[in-house]
Amino acid sequence: LLLLLLRAEAEGFALCHAPALQTKVFQYRIWDVNQKSLYLRNDQLVAGHLQGANAALEEKVFWVPNRAFEPARLPVILGIQNGTRCLA
Repeated sequence: LLLLLLRAEAEGFALCHAPALQTKVFQYRIWDVNQKSLYLRNDQLVAGHLQGANAALEEKVFWVPNRAFEPARLPVILGIQNGTRCLA
């Protein structure tokens, strides 16, 4: 079972910027085998069941390759909230 849970650090989130050579940003909905979606609760990204009006809380995950950091290992930059918060 794969559950995704990311916690914001005390320093806060940094603005995300796509690498200069990147021309396409990929956007995905992510959920686990139990159909739990990602959403923000108290500034923490958590997985949970979202139904009805709460379905709008689901976070879309944006990603671009991070070509500046060991490209052979295929690193990526992950962003949420339209790229204003990220994990690199």
